[in-house]
Amino acid sequence: MLSYQYLRVMAVVAILFAVSIWRFRSSRRLIWEADPPQTGLHETAITDPQLLAMLQQKQLISAIKRYRQLTGVGLEDAKEAVEGLQRSLSGS
Repeated sequence: MLSYQYLRVMAVVAILFAVSIWRFRSSRRLIWEADPPQTGLHETAITDPQLLAMLQQKQLISAIKRYRQLTGVGLEDAKEAVEGLQRSLSGS
């Protein structure tokens, strides 16, 4: 009987520990994502003729790769930037 109570207490402690670690990691990620992009490299990349041609041909993956080559940013940042550029080009 005592061992079941011990197991329940340990399970609750493990769950609370896992939730606290998950919240800590998610809060750290939000701080990192809030960093502004390097505007000089971004401005150069969005005027690149090869990148713009890829977007006109609907080659999104190739455009993301090209953006990463030009700026050196991560995959998620490049994807967001290229999708934003694509929206702005299709809206005009």
